[in-house]
Amino acid sequence: MNNSTQTTFLTSLAELFSRQYRRVSRFFGRQSDQQVEPIKVNTDLCLAQAARRANLYASKALPETLLQAFSVEPLAAGDARFVGREEQLNHVLAALEMWRDGRTSMVAVTGPQGCGISSFLQQLAQLVGDNEIYHYGKLTHLPHDINDSLALLSAVIGREQSVGSLEELVEYINGLPPSLFAIDNGHFLGCRIMGRSEAIRVFGAVIVATQQRHLWVLGCQEYAWRRLAYVYRADRYFTERIELPMFSEAELGQCLTARLQASGITLISEMTREDPQMPAGFARQLNTLYKLGNGKPDFSFFYFLGSLNVHDENKRWDIRPATELHFSILKQLISEELFTLTEVAAHGQLTVDEHRALFRTSHEESWLLLERLYHLCLLDKNGTASEPAYHLVPLYSDVISRHLTNANYLY
Repeated sequence: MNNSTQTTFLTSLAELFSRQYRRVSRFFGRQSDQQVEPIKVNTDLCLAQAARRANLYASKALPETLLQAFSVEPLAAGDARFVGREEQLNHVLAALEMWRDGRTSMVAVTGPQGCGISSFLQQLAQLVGDNEIYHYGKLTHLPHDINDSLALLSAVIGREQSVGSLEELVEYINGLPPSLFAIDNGHFLGCRIMGRSEAIRVFGAVIVATQQRHLWVLGCQEYAWRRLAYVYRADRYFTERIELPMFSEAELGQCLTARLQASGITLISEMTREDPQMPAGFARQLNTLYKLGNGKPDFSFFYFLGSLNVHDENKRWDIRPATELHFSILKQLISEELFTLTEVAAHGQLTVDEHRALFRTSHEESWLLLERLYHLCLLDKNGTASEPAYHLVPLYSDVISRHLTNANYLY
């Protein structure tokens, strides 16, 4: 047998074994006839995590003033970097006037993670009158039981010591001066873990019982709000629901321009005729930044800062085309992993024990699932806590949520 004939024979034999393997695999449900998209290298996706993002900016020698101006931390009341949301602020003001007139009012502020709920809630401090008090507090975890729920509420209103009963807390709150209480991280109340419903109902009972004396504003991510409305009929108790969408392209331009001005750094470039405050190079990239970030401010910041190119010799800044992150890994996940991402998205965060209680799995299996998604850079975790809580990577949480929604896992 010559070399050519031998090669042809071996190729045919390999194809025969390959066909037989595919038949057996399909019989046992391990392979389909559909083409599988090749797995792309996921290194770029991990660059958006907080620690690696900081290293990326350091390697580019970006000035500290620039990084501070583009910080993803919530903005305090009156911060010049807060832009837009006039319509939504007017809705809160209308509810505030209604409450001042003696009509009970409760407000829910909802939207996708990263739309700016925390910053919005802090701006409400500018709306209160001279004889009113503004309190901002945020929930730190899912309430475990009734006592834990009372403790969380006590912390929100600024009481150092917790109380022993619902009645005691209601009496204490009604004894305070008229206040606007802004509660952040309300998505921690959208919990479906068995045995936690009473803790959530107690939380709701306190704010309903004190709404005549105080105005309560609850900030909540949209998917958790849907669950609260469906399971607990929360929408019946709130007189106003204010939705915060992601920024439009024009609003994103205002946001990025305000941040750039706050940095004190000037992009040495000709200005556009349409907006004298916006460098032309920046304006040309705005549409791309908007599409890549989907109007999500912090994600757009990441692409913008990653696109800056500094020339030290003449202090000139160029904006290079942004490189899109790859999310093809989402298409490779199995159902258990997708369901885990779904519940993390709806709850805001989950510990290993909370995941185990939801899915009725062993501690080891829950830990394995959460850690795998963490190392795929789809989840991040608070490593300083005694029991780490896993959450979607904030920068691109909306990309993950949209994938889960399109796949009919999240609704």
